[in-house]
Amino acid sequence: MPPSAWLLLGLLALAIGQPGLATEQRFAETPAQYQEVSQGEDVRLRCRVQDKRGQCIWQKDRKPVGMHPDKYEWAGARDGDCSLLVKRASLDFDDGLWECQVTPGDFTRQDALTSNPARLLVRVKPRKPQLEYAGAVLTTSLTLREGQEATISCVSRYGNPPALIKWFIGTDEIQPMREQSNATEVDNPKTWAAHSLLRVRGSRDNHNKPIRCLSMHPTSALPDVTESQFDIHYSPEVKLETSPRMLVSALEDSSSFISLRCISDSNPTSSIKWFKDNAPIMVSNGNVLPLGYNRTLANGTLVESEVRFEPIKREDAGLYSCRAVNVIGESAPANYRLDVQYGPKPRSLGEGSKGKETSLDVVEETSSLGSNIEPFECPDFEANPPAQFRWLHQRGGSTDTIVDNRVGDQQQQHQQPHSGRRLRLENVGWADEGEYRCVAYNVINGVRREMPSDLRFVLHVIGPPEIQARPSAETEDGMYESIGWAGEPVHRLKSRFCSRPPPRIVAWQWGSSHIRAGESISPKYEALPLEPILENKMVTNCYWAKLEIRELQREDARLYTLVVESEKGRDSTNLRLTVRDPTELRIIAAAGAVGLLVLLLLFSVGLYSLVRSRRKHREYRHEEEEGSISAEAYYGAAAPTQQNGTGTGSSAMSGMGMYGRKPVLDAGLAVMYDYDQIACKSRTAMSPEALKVRRAPAVFQPPTIV
Repeated sequence: MPPSAWLLLGLLALAIGQPGLATEQRFAETPAQYQEVSQGEDVRLRCRVQDKRGQCIWQKDRKPVGMHPDKYEWAGARDGDCSLLVKRASLDFDDGLWECQVTPGDFTRQDALTSNPARLLVRVKPRKPQLEYAGAVLTTSLTLREGQEATISCVSRYGNPPALIKWFIGTDEIQPMREQSNATEVDNPKTWAAHSLLRVRGSRDNHNKPIRCLSMHPTSALPDVTESQFDIHYSPEVKLETSPRMLVSALEDSSSFISLRCISDSNPTSSIKWFKDNAPIMVSNGNVLPLGYNRTLANGTLVESEVRFEPIKREDAGLYSCRAVNVIGESAPANYRLDVQYGPKPRSLGEGSKGKETSLDVVEETSSLGSNIEPFECPDFEANPPAQFRWLHQRGGSTDTIVDNRVGDQQQQHQQPHSGRRLRLENVGWADEGEYRCVAYNVINGVRREMPSDLRFVLHVIGPPEIQARPSAETEDGMYESIGWAGEPVHRLKSRFCSRPPPRIVAWQWGSSHIRAGESISPKYEALPLEPILENKMVTNCYWAKLEIRELQREDARLYTLVVESEKGRDSTNLRLTVRDPTELRIIAAAGAVGLLVLLLLFSVGLYSLVRSRRKHREYRHEEEEGSISAEAYYGAAAPTQQNGTGTGSSAMSGMGMYGRKPVLDAGLAVMYDYDQIACKSRTAMSPEALKVRRAPAVFQPPTIV
């Protein structure tokens, strides 16, 4: 260690060892550099001095402050504690820079002390903030057009320190244009005015939403709030709704109910106009029913108007649209197309065609045999969905539907909706003659709707005679047979034929006999006059040829020939008459009765056997249940014998009570019991275990002696 260091340590020890030697005073604690206090509250400025010899002095803004009771007082004991208590802090007197000073203990030592300036801020609550727009205080709602931009400001004045400003639109915090600016007030420089700017844009989504300015200050736990409200003016926007909302079935004429509701969202309130196929709908039409109320929602004012169809008619079908208009502008249209379905109805005729339909109730056409024709076309029908057509052929009191392959190609019908209106017949025959009817139909909600035409279509066929009706069944040799019974008073052979022009000759032939229609061979045979066939009260080109044979005998059984001849040609057919004895019918009836009796007898025997087998089955089950051994009785009787070990037959018998034991076999190695007697005695003491024991002999072996 160098000599200078030893010298310094010696002097230090000498100073400590001599108590009469004084040390310099110094700060043990200085005032905090920054301190806040609310106006009217007390605050303590801390200052402590070690080895204090001088006097404590406080300065504010470099000017000395004297001690005044109830305003400025010493906070603690005077020994080294120079803390100052400021009571009822005031912005005007106490806000500023404070310094703690100590005078020197000896004028020769020059050890005076001065602390760094300490900022004491006296908090003052600012006034309620204000919203300003266009240089004026915003006291009402902020009115903007959609898309218009505006700048609003929030001012918080006369606060110390300056307030912190935040913006909210609705519940969302919005960032300002830039950081807020703070400036001292002109008339009170110790207070501050805080300014914040917000740029807003008119949007219909913000209509009726509040604009809030929050002023946050340490003098209050809750912020001060001032607010306004957006009043956004925007053009209408419309939408169309239906009631019911979801259509589960198609709309049908005179049976479905529906309403169209137009909802307009606009500010200011708009008026709604309805259009059908771009033509205005007047309220006087009776269907437009406006709803006379406005309903304000969170995002605007809604106006509703409604068109009701109760029920809907076919003439109501079309494109409906609604528009809304206010002072800002007009909305784009909202459209909805109503499709009304209805069954087929004849299309109305023009003025020049009135009365023409009644004169054409019947349409007649004539065709030759074997030709391909399209003789008739069904009248036009109005229908939605478009009508399909089918043709009915009325002949001989019956109605037949023309099959699809005779109407036309099905693929062609799909490509052309009105295909099938024209009847198409190929290879025309006599069977095609008669009256035709056209039926238009469509399907609505799964239900078929049909409408027949009022027109009657009659087809006449020209050609040589053709015999059509054949009596009885066809035989193996190709003949047609008629069966009669001997003794029958009158037996009639008849056949149907068609011919146009009418036949010149209609005759019956058998053997060497020949008879024409309208003639007779008295008293046995008579050919009746031709009988024209009527179909739907109309005379056709077909006839009945009939031959009557009186007092039918076996000798009348032979082959009869019908000959029809006209200027177009000739046709004939053979009919075989078979005459049977009436006794054959009696034999057949007797055989049928006998067969029926045999069936009844077999059925009775089978039923009796079934009942008897079921009864036997029930008896067997009953006996099986009664034959079970009571386990308690069985094992209770056997216990004494096993305990004695050397019991005799009589003792075993007495131990078992009334149960008899069979003779001992194989020198006592096996014991047989009479289970019939055991079962009889133990029927009254059955248990579930006893039901498991069957009627079988049990063999018991004596224990093995070692």
